[in-house]
Amino acid sequence: MSSSVQKYEVGDYVMHESAGVCKVASIEECALQGKGSEKLYYKLLPVYHTDGQITTPVEDKNHRIRDVKTSEEMQSILDHVDELTVVEERNERTRQEKIKAQIALFDPKPLAGVVKTVYLRKKKRLSEGKKAMSVDERILQQAGARLFEEMAFAMKSDLASVQKNFFAVLDAHL
Repeated sequence: MSSSVQKYEVGDYVMHESAGVCKVASIEECALQGKGSEKLYYKLLPVYHTDGQITTPVEDKNHRIRDVKTSEEMQSILDHVDELTVVEERNERTRQEKIKAQIALFDPKPLAGVVKTVYLRKKKRLSEGKKAMSVDERILQQAGARLFEEMAFAMKSDLASVQKNFFAVLDAHL
């Protein structure tokens, strides 16, 4: 049996870096890399994407899972949306790298800053009669999905309402 320290129990909800909010379905010892490599793994069921499951090590050096933020923490992001850091960079490649770095922090506050950055840029382009950039649409979709899923789960709301509320609060601070 592995000597891994188990942080979560079956039935707990966690945030997974790519699958979003997940429920711990089971904790199993597996040898995913062949005989002799037995380790404990969490089997996670995504809450908002019901197709499939995620297997991640209990002893996770890469920190792929964390606690879901509280309703209060999410409300604080909404209450301070005007203070969220915007990625300001004229060079497109550097801007994309900075945005990826913010997403990689695996935290809703910088993620909200990314959503704000892309949303404001999109609004500006549209007001100038330009099209929204496809790269911005992809970022908004990816970062928005992660942020709004966790926010909806923590605040016991639905995705559409949370997203609508976030952008309404953002627009009110412009």
